[in-house]
Amino acid sequence: MATISGTLRQKWILIMGASALMGLVLCAPDSALGNANVQSVLTQTAADPLLAQARTGYPQRQDALINDYGEVLLPADADRLRELLEQVKTIDGIEIVVVTVPSIGVYETGDDAIESFATNLFNTWGIGDAQRNDGVLVLFSQGDRAVRIELGQGYSRVYDARMQTVIDDYMLPHFRASAYSTGLYEGTQALVGQLTAPPTALEKLPWGWLILGIGGLVSGGVAIAGSKLLLNLWRPQCELCQVRMTNLSDTEAKAHLDAGQILELELQSVFHTVAECPQCHKHTVRHFANPISSFEACPSCHYKTLEEVQRTTVREPTYHSSGEALVNRHCRHCDHSDQQTVTLARLHDSDSSSSSSSSSSGGGSSSGGGASGKW
Repeated sequence: MATISGTLRQKWILIMGASALMGLVLCAPDSALGNANVQSVLTQTAADPLLAQARTGYPQRQDALINDYGEVLLPADADRLRELLEQVKTIDGIEIVVVTVPSIGVYETGDDAIESFATNLFNTWGIGDAQRNDGVLVLFSQGDRAVRIELGQGYSRVYDARMQTVIDDYMLPHFRASAYSTGLYEGTQALVGQLTAPPTALEKLPWGWLILGIGGLVSGGVAIAGSKLLLNLWRPQCELCQVRMTNLSDTEAKAHLDAGQILELELQSVFHTVAECPQCHKHTVRHFANPISSFEACPSCHYKTLEEVQRTTVREPTYHSSGEALVNRHCRHCDHSDQQTVTLARLHDSDSSSSSSSSSSGGGSSSGGGASGKW
């Protein structure tokens, strides 16, 4: 009996000692354990099948504004951050979501960088308004020592540099001092200032498309008629006689063009105009490529007479990756043929994105714009 009691007593001491040690580990401050806690979480996740299964794929969206899976936000900062995000969403209509993770490697997504993880997470959750595409994702990974600000497609590339400034000046200095919670709050506050300041708010307009539209009206008209009209209105001056030359009709112009140029004119891939001096009868040929033509320049004869004749999908695009297709091309002028591999854009479906989330989303999407930082 004495031996049995001694054995039980020893087991009891071991159990109590282990429990006390676990309590110390769990209650120890972050500054004392640092990255050891992160490594412990990763090791436990890999060893426990149930935890590993829960971590497979991109995380489920649990909250509309803050998803602190990495458990780095202090309560006071989390409250201030939520107030800030609610305010910018109510006043400016911009949806900003802050996400922290222990490491992107915890989630079995196949992403080897925080940039691709952020883009795919953004599109999976459908952050931001689907029409404006003005959503923003702030992604923090303590285990990777990396942070990413992912922007919706509605932002111009000007904002990439502005987001880099936010990361470099407002986030990384705090992160290097292990003040992660402070860095996230102050960095997000600076981010909001960049998005809502008067100059930046105007830059969200798609100026590139506006310029292209004006250019189409000025130089293209409904592209073809407008371009030919401009060429016909512009009459060059004869270098010898110093008088304005007369533009010939398309039929008359063909007499001064080679076979490839005549075919381009017929296909309307390139506009060729020929002007004639009324005194010395010298001819001048001018060329203007049609910007909306489906024909491309042939690598063999160099005329813009190469067309796509067949496209075969090799790999279908998904919501998380692009696809691939083989394109067969043929030149109508020299009969050159070739085959090229083209990339198919990744799918975007707001219904699919929002169905996987417990919180509603606007169906916004990102094409990878934004900025990143490491410390």
